[in-house]
Amino acid sequence: MTVSRAKQRQAESKINQVTQMAQTFTKPLGGWIATFQEAIGMSVPALAERLGVSRNSVYSSIQNEQAGTISLNQLDKMAEAMGGKLVYAIIPREGQVEEIVMAQARKKARRIIQRTRAHMALEEQTEGLRSQEEMVEELAGEIAREMPRDFWK
Repeated sequence: MTVSRAKQRQAESKINQVTQMAQTFTKPLGGWIATFQEAIGMSVPALAERLGVSRNSVYSSIQNEQAGTISLNQLDKMAEAMGGKLVYAIIPREGQVEEIVMAQARKKARRIIQRTRAHMALEEQTEGLRSQEEMVEELAGEIAREMPRDFWK
């Protein structure tokens, strides 16, 4: 196994592990700042004092988080001021990393096989071919293992 493939496997494993953990929680209705603040019993004035900002600035950050416009840096500062830490991840919407890779490999394999079958049909060489889906699955597996440079094109 190549070094890049080993690194990819380690990254896949990490993402899949985080994906399983992330399925147990969802963003609270009021956002994480307000929820953590409530959990530890810290008032907005106390948080503002720790951050060295105005109360309005804290309220703005809470609103920005709810609107999805807060920066990771700002969210990290808020967490630190409350004695917490920011944790974030990019995970698959559904399933595991391998499923994303295989879906892309299948797209690529379908294009290759459709093009090949079209050429074979022109030359009247289609008799005895396996089904297109069987061929797609076989080729997709090879493509996913190899991951050529143009994989995501």
